[in-house]
Amino acid sequence: MDDEIGSVMMNVEEELVMPEIPIRPNTAIPAAVGVMMIIGGLMVAYAAFNAFTMSEMFNADDEEQLANQFSEAGAEITSEDINQYDDNFSSSAYRDWNGFLFTASALCLIGGGVQFYRGNRRGVSTSLTGAALLIISNVWGSMTSQEASSHLPEVAQLTFVTMYYIYACCGLFCLSSAALPMLFASGRAALTTPAKLQSREEE
Repeated sequence: MDDEIGSVMMNVEEELVMPEIPIRPNTAIPAAVGVMMIIGGLMVAYAAFNAFTMSEMFNADDEEQLANQFSEAGAEITSEDINQYDDNFSSSAYRDWNGFLFTASALCLIGGGVQFYRGNRRGVSTSLTGAALLIISNVWGSMTSQEASSHLPEVAQLTFVTMYYIYACCGLFCLSSAALPMLFASGRAALTTPAKLQSREEE
């Protein structure tokens, strides 16, 4: 038995199949993410440089200025209190390891950015690793900062701890940006596996 659809005759055993529309790769998405990863990696590299080269967080002028700012805000803090916080923080285990954590994070972010820019799918995992290291290091830093500032008034403790949570939010931004190309079909199509990438370059 045949059914008529418009001017087309079809057998009952036949089915209409919609044609597959190829997804057009949008190389701008991974390229833009790659640039952001590289910029973020350079900023983290600068933080790693400071972590290795600076023995203390604040110098004498910084301590005096911070003490005055907290005093103006209603918290009675002296420069000696800030110096004690600096000493507590500088002698912590986090202070010994944060430079290495920032360096590893920077290398992963920059490497992932280059892979993104070249259209390599491995850039996703590399950048996610760098962002995760950045988040972990700053969460650890916030807990260390809270312990080091236990002798200070609450407003000062909150200030020093919040500073590291803000840095952790930068890691969250890198984390979400690294996953962005995978959320769009055109972004996924623009990322290839290393084998496909090599064959494309050979052509």
